[in-house]
Amino acid sequence: MWQFHLQNLLQIKEISQIYAFDVFEEAFKIKNDKIIYSTNLEDFQDLDIDFVDIVAPTKFHKSYLEIFIKNNKNIFVEKPMVSNLEELKQIQELIKQTNYNKNICVWFIERFNVISKQFKKYISNFWEPKQIEIFRYNPWSDRVADVDVTTDLMIHDIDLVNYFFDNKQVNIIWKNTQNESSTVLLKVWETDITLWANRITQQKIRQIKFYYPDKTIIWDLILWKIEIYHKPSTYLSNKWQDLDITYMLEEKVLPKTNQLKEELEEFIAKIKWEKCNNISTIESSELNMEILNNLVK
Repeated sequence: MWQFHLQNLLQIKEISQIYAFDVFEEAFKIKNDKIIYSTNLEDFQDLDIDFVDIVAPTKFHKSYLEIFIKNNKNIFVEKPMVSNLEELKQIQELIKQTNYNKNICVWFIERFNVISKQFKKYISNFWEPKQIEIFRYNPWSDRVADVDVTTDLMIHDIDLVNYFFDNKQVNIIWKNTQNESSTVLLKVWETDITLWANRITQQKIRQIKFYYPDKTIIWDLILWKIEIYHKPSTYLSNKWQDLDITYMLEEKVLPKTNQLKEELEEFIAKIKWEKCNNISTIESSELNMEILNNLVK
């Protein structure tokens, strides 16, 4: 996974030097004059670097965070920030003890899907849906064998809920969380939100459905496609149109963007103290971890 980050870091013009650490030397596949590799993390700890990008299995996040918080570095860490809420509280205590004054941001790439950003604006500027369903199905991968499906997959959608609703109070109404499949019902104010996550599948699904009284909106995060099913009586303005039809379908396919590169660029902008609207901070990550803790405990 970290090699995807490395490929995108090489494309960002502000970056002049990259120091890449991995315990396995055979992982050093990308050759570039900007990159210096090492299997010894201590080689890099005293360097004057602008930020650290932690892309490792979740169980190692806490130990890496501790190293670079003590060194007062800007940190970008893959989701989830740490393994559980207790680890997060330990990290927050370390931040207080060390007077850490840099930025910690958490990698939630779905925030940078062009459709996610569009619907964030849509919800904020117009009205909240009556109901939302979020489906995230992914075939089993040995890469994430050490975490359950809620921590691995559903954490993305927990974060999207907090992102869409500006970190409002999220209430857990019902849950059925197992190792390979989970279903959770949440409520934010008057909106019911059902999350579905599944690893017992050979089908990859990323869909979000918004239900309003006069329309249903479905977006596909893989195909970058939006389908809007309008209620004819409110969508058609001409009285002579046939209103016996069930719905009026409007389809849009949005241009693909490089979500990871956009996220890294926004993190760099945040380091420069520029305004950033989409990236996940340690505060929003705390809300995600609190919900996740209540789901899997």
